[in-house]
Amino acid sequence: MHTDKDNMRVLFVIAVLFIPQLPCYGELHFAIYSDEFKNILPEDPTFELLAKSDEPYEFHEGPAYFPDDNDGFLLYTTQPAKKYKDPKSDPQNSIKKYDIRSGELSTFRESSVAHMPNGQVRDTKNRLLTCEQGYKNLSPGRITRTNLSTGKVEVLVDSHYGLHLNSPNDIVVKSDGTIWFTDPSYGFMQDFRSKPELGDFVYRLDPDAKGPNLTVVADGFNKPNGLAFSPDEHYLYITESGAIQLPGSWHPNLPHHIYRYHVVNGRHLRNKELFAVVGNQVHEGDNPGIPDGIKFDQCGYVYVGAGDGVQVFNTNGDLIGKILTPTFVSNIAFGGKRGNYLYLLANSVLYRVRLRASGAEFSRNTEIQQCGNASSTLYFNPTN
Repeated sequence: MHTDKDNMRVLFVIAVLFIPQLPCYGELHFAIYSDEFKNILPEDPTFELLAKSDEPYEFHEGPAYFPDDNDGFLLYTTQPAKKYKDPKSDPQNSIKKYDIRSGELSTFRESSVAHMPNGQVRDTKNRLLTCEQGYKNLSPGRITRTNLSTGKVEVLVDSHYGLHLNSPNDIVVKSDGTIWFTDPSYGFMQDFRSKPELGDFVYRLDPDAKGPNLTVVADGFNKPNGLAFSPDEHYLYITESGAIQLPGSWHPNLPHHIYRYHVVNGRHLRNKELFAVVGNQVHEGDNPGIPDGIKFDQCGYVYVGAGDGVQVFNTNGDLIGKILTPTFVSNIAFGGKRGNYLYLLANSVLYRVRLRASGAEFSRNTEIQQCGNASSTLYFNPTN
């Protein structure tokens, strides 16, 4: 493992490409499809290679940024290559910590055959929420909460009316403290979970509710994956990655879409609509167009980890630009004191890109936002 402690932190000036149709592929570039994309870029766009590993899936999933007295740290989940080389081998996922100022990498939670951590997020009280996918019949999928001060881990939920969860994948926290997560059956498809007892649902969990606290809020998915609230929390966006069933597989006739739902009364989802179909003209034959983790900036722009890097959309679902990377970006997180650094988990590499825009969670409110030199309002509060 190499980090900036080994003088491996590298600062690059990004080549900004003005591309009307197909981007030219390079080491790492910005591809600009619309002038809107320039609203989120600083005048001197740069990126940093923070860490790299000989393990091809060291920087795999679940980036959660935590502030501290310095520059903060990331907690993320890792997947050893052995699992991908031999799908029938016991997985040994663990949670790692990356200290942003020192560049030090350490193990936050040791690997566990039983639980397989994946998506993660910081909750409203600075605790870590983790999607744990479970393993065979030893452990069901579950959502856990970790107190970083004490190290105490609580299981918040592992079943719905007595039926075991599948393999929870990604998770987001609403400002009211409720927890929303996706639960695809990837664990069964990839032979590390038992036969599903529930559908591929999206759930809302109210950890403070008395009585039943888990509700199905959306169904009809092949494989629901990432999810994120719009800055004013009137909409929930969900990525659908059914086009990948097994590692390395690609089924273009299955969904590789982003859907948008209207959040009603802060608790229910209505009016499902197709927001975007994620495509790829760069990595031919390399899981093209798979949307994974999804985040918002303060102005309502949508950032999606995909097969060719990070794709950025405006609120109309128009692709306005890309951060092109040599490998698949599974998930992303905003961080830094202003929230204007975007961290990219790209399998064996951890990148950081400085932006003009900040993450929505750093400035969430219900006011109309503007970004950069935008001449028009980018995010509108709904009237209904």
